[in-house]
Amino acid sequence: MTRTISVFACVLVMLMGLVGCTTSQTMQESERSGSEANELLQRQMDLAVGYLRNRDYARAKEKLNRALEIDPKYSPAHATYGLLFQAEGETELAEKYFRDAVRFNPEDSQARNMYGAFLYSEKRFHEAVKELELASENRFYANRPVVFENLGRAYRRIGDLEAAEYAFTRAIQLNQDQAGATMELADIKFEQQNYVEAKNLYRRYSQLAPSTARSLWLCVRLARIFKEYNQEASCGEALEGIFPNTDEYQLYKESS
Repeated sequence: MTRTISVFACVLVMLMGLVGCTTSQTMQESERSGSEANELLQRQMDLAVGYLRNRDYARAKEKLNRALEIDPKYSPAHATYGLLFQAEGETELAEKYFRDAVRFNPEDSQARNMYGAFLYSEKRFHEAVKELELASENRFYANRPVVFENLGRAYRRIGDLEAAEYAFTRAIQLNQDQAGATMELADIKFEQQNYVEAKNLYRRYSQLAPSTARSLWLCVRLARIFKEYNQEASCGEALEGIFPNTDEYQLYKESS
């Protein structure tokens, strides 16, 4: 979630509470001041993210405020504020900060991914697709597999199954351990009656992540296709024992 920070050294020094910034400052001094500010900014962001992960929202806000004092247009700070307010249920504020994040740095793929995930959570699937498509174009973004996984889910919600299949396939190509995309693609292959590939993908998913109601229901249906009755019984029992209040268990009961 880092990017190059480009501001004038004098402003950086003032924001850090230092003195001695003059127009006669040498290039070496300027570069050193910028580096110090970058380190302080990153420190504030690291602390903010840590507090956010621990749900200590008050302290996270303090650190994010400090980061924005250093660079008011720092996209990751705005995006992290978006996450924070989303967690607090302040959706209007969350969207404001997400929008500011991508406005201040349109190339920030992390911010676009976070904004797209937010739009998805608000059931604004077409808007989510737009943001996630833009995020997916950055070939150097480390979390690109996650973007494609999110994009695939958004495509499914707008009914574009072909685009969803492509996005999940790309996610797995970029990271073979992308569990969510593997499960999603297995489900698509089952719907297409490509049962062998669906089974292979399900097996791969079961090695990557714990069972869910959805994966167990797929297990049951695959076992029925391949007449693997012990497997069907095992997955059905797990579905009943672990996820009795889910739609998948209800479907299992109705199909038994």
